[in-house]
Amino acid sequence: MARVTASNRRPESDALRELCESLQSRVGTISDEITDHVRREIPSYAALPLPEHRKTVRAQFRALLRGLALGVEPTAEQLLAVQSAARRRAYHGLPVYDVLAAFHIVARRLWDDLRTAARATAAEATVIDLVAPLWLWIESMSGVVADAYADGAGARYGREAGLRQRFLELLRSGGTAREQTAEIARELGFDPDGDFRAVCTPAGVWAVQGRLDLLQRAARQATGTVSCGLRGQLMIAVIQRAGPADLVPRVINLGGEDVRVGVGLDRVGLAGAEMSIGDAERALAVADREGRATSFEDVWLRAGLMDSRDRLQPLFTAVRGIAAEQPQLAQTVIAFAESGLTLVNAADALGVHPNTVAYRLGQWHKLTGADPRTFDGLVRSVIGITG
Repeated sequence: MARVTASNRRPESDALRELCESLQSRVGTISDEITDHVRREIPSYAALPLPEHRKTVRAQFRALLRGLALGVEPTAEQLLAVQSAARRRAYHGLPVYDVLAAFHIVARRLWDDLRTAARATAAEATVIDLVAPLWLWIESMSGVVADAYADGAGARYGREAGLRQRFLELLRSGGTAREQTAEIARELGFDPDGDFRAVCTPAGVWAVQGRLDLLQRAARQATGTVSCGLRGQLMIAVIQRAGPADLVPRVINLGGEDVRVGVGLDRVGLAGAEMSIGDAERALAVADREGRATSFEDVWLRAGLMDSRDRLQPLFTAVRGIAAEQPQLAQTVIAFAESGLTLVNAADALGVHPNTVAYRLGQWHKLTGADPRTFDGLVRSVIGITG
């Protein structure tokens, strides 16, 4: 792509210079509003101390406005200041794409204010002459930011990816390496004593080169802390201070329409994190049959029985056989369970007479040995039909 240049487009007219200078008295207010906008729109900026953020935005906004007024490009000193600010943002863990996005927020706000000021001074026809110089400044500052991040990004990113994988391995080891696990958790931004929740999907789609990296980057937009990695046949995302609603849509968007997702319960501490992974894995087994995203909270009974499938199999053999041979009877049992265990409500749901529902429930009991009008018989029937 051709580099934007300011040749023949510099705002040398008095009208454009006065237009830029008209905003100088409001630099403090405008830059503070920009800072607040950035922090609302880009969650990662919460890690950067607010006073430092306000100071750098004010300095960069003032330099940008003055440069446009004078028709000059950024000086070496100004670009070095941008470089220093970028390194500070990297130190606080802000990803480079968020820092670059902040420059575009600055540019949009400055452009809106310049157009408003131009309308007030009847200079709207000439404000277009500021487009090329404005984007030259943004391009120059963005390039410095990208270079500053590139210097240390490779080693840092590789180390972070290694830490995420090690974190998942140590969680599985339990108490034998608890202190090391807690230390890595802190490095990744977690509170080891806080609440954790896990989200799982099959690993296959994420083993494609770069796909897991895309998810980790997308997860940085969530309100809390997210760490994604592969463990065996699973992709596991451990989250804290964020709900699954922040992450699951991103998993589905990047994983594809067919991806299945299991969501664990919120559990306390590092032992709870591993337990939540187990929740999510069991919910995923149910999700493979029932739908795209399934929470352990919603399917706890069936998901909780996953590890006892072989042991409990004889209890459900007759139920599953009759459900396959007599789907109408199975449908009636499910309608009865979902209709408050009343014949009338089940009949309404099925569009039949209550006596028909009673007859079918009796036939189900006779054929399977499970009476759906008792707690034990209903649980056996529903699990056998849907499990």
